[in-house]
Parts: sequence; structure tokens; C-alpha cells
Amino acid sequence: MIYRNPLKRLYNASAYSVSGLIHALKHEQAFRYEAVVFAALCVILCVIPLGLWRKIFLAGMWVVVMALELVNSAVERAFDLIDESFRPEIKAGKDMLSASIFIMVCFNVLMWAAALM
Repeated sequence: MIYRNPLKRLYNASAYSVSGLIHALKHEQAFRYEAVVFAALCVILCVIPLGLWRKIFLAGMWVVVMALELVNSAVERAFDLIDESFRPEIKAGKDMLSASIFIMVCFNVLMWAAALM
């Protein structure tokens, strides 16, 4: 479909993104946990004495975790469409996606520890 109106295209793309976020919040438990952590971190950032850019950086780092979780969930769904039975290749792919989130969570812990010292 060719969009002649770039504002219409922007609106549609935004609507699809919001739909994806709502779906993740309704159906993806890990994403819900990460959203709750994000809300708690934002509250903490409001009360701790850090510069604005440091606060934005720390909040943004957790947003990266949430974005990776969305990618993880989407790819896992695609993997499940390929074959729902156990396949070592699919398990390895899912595990690697999970590892990417784990790495970012660990990095977030380091960044928060460094910022609060």
C-alpha cells in the first residue's frame, strides 16, 4: 500500500506501535514486570539527587531492556509458529534472546550502582 499522506502513515505506524505495547502489557508477563520496574525506577529517579541527564540516561537504559523484551517476545512467537515441538535450534535461539535481556539487566544494575555511589 502506498501512502500519499506522510501524516497518515505516521498516524498508522504510531497506532500499530501502541497496539503492540497494549498487547505486550496484556499478554507478556515479563514485559509487565519490566513496566512495573520502570515505573518504580522513575519514582526513585524523582527523589534521588542526580542531574537531569543522568536521570534520563538511567531511565533510558531500562527502556532498552523493555525494547529487547518486545523483540524477544515477537521472535519467540515466530519461533512457535515454525514448530511448537522441542527443537534444539529453536531453544538455542530463544535462549540467546533471553541472554540479551539478561546482559542489559546486568548492565543496568552496574549503571545504577555507579550512579548512586
